[in-house]
Amino acid sequence: MGSKLNSAYLTIPVSSFNNSVDWYGEHFGFKVTTEDTNYIELQNESGIKILFQQNEHNLNSHFIYPNGAVQSSYGFMVDDAESAYRYCMDKGIKVGEFFDYQGKSFSFYDLDGNFIEVWSLPEGKD
Repeated sequence: MGSKLNSAYLTIPVSSFNNSVDWYGEHFGFKVTTEDTNYIELQNESGIKILFQQNEHNLNSHFIYPNGAVQSSYGFMVDDAESAYRYCMDKGIKVGEFFDYQGKSFSFYDLDGNFIEVWSLPEGKD
């Protein structure tokens, strides 16, 4: 076995540290743990870490297929994707299509247009 990986973090390009801190805090419970001139690190109660980097080049964290379809590069696991989807809809967060395939999932757009997936495992799978 190679090196043991203990956790992961996501780097998200944002145009405004303050606006993104507030938005991810309100909707997903993230709180600032480290502030630097080049990045801000946040963590939620589950221990998920995200890093905001100033987006000076109009980048996004997702990729786009040649046919124009958008694909998230990473996502968040939740207990109930349907409930998370309803929450996002109720809060006016732009979301993609809801899927029921090997679990339930959807993707949302953050303030900067990053397309991020939310997924829950099928019932009985952990």
